[in-house]
Amino acid sequence: MNENTTKVIKLSNGEDIVCTCIESHNTDETSDKLFVMSPLKMEIRNKVTRKGVVEALTLSRWLQPFTEENDFQIEKRNIVTMSDASHALVNYYKLMVDSIGNADSSMNEDVKISTNFDLSEEDNNMNNDEVKELFEQYIEKLTESGKPRVSTDEDKELSDEELDTLPCSDTKH
Repeated sequence: MNENTTKVIKLSNGEDIVCTCIESHNTDETSDKLFVMSPLKMEIRNKVTRKGVVEALTLSRWLQPFTEENDFQIEKRNIVTMSDASHALVNYYKLMVDSIGNADSSMNEDVKISTNFDLSEEDNNMNNDEVKELFEQYIEKLTESGKPRVSTDEDKELSDEELDTLPCSDTKH
């Protein structure tokens, strides 16, 4: 590897990332870790253009939404293959790393998620009823049936985990 080279890495979990390998940290050939910085997840998505549907490469944050770190260690046993990035990919990667860095630095304050755990039981039940109603509407739309749903003995209240496993659309407008 040259000094801090841009690599494409195929991971055993199926993810593809493009990153900068840190040469100064990767000098030990017997190490079971690869040191990288600024990894971006690579995804091929279909894009509709005037000429029809074409494939487009998107680069998005890999672990950075979940951590403030920029340098990472990848277990070599989790790497299927690794190669140098093409000249065009290196340019796109650098552009994206710069634009993500600029966006991060322009944010003046941290994003704060406020949660209110002090809901009264009445408010909590009202929220649950609203969620149930939205869920019923969702099921009705999925089945594309205008008929009212008939309750059966199999109907039961779903847990949060079960709700998370329900199918949802990846459509973005």
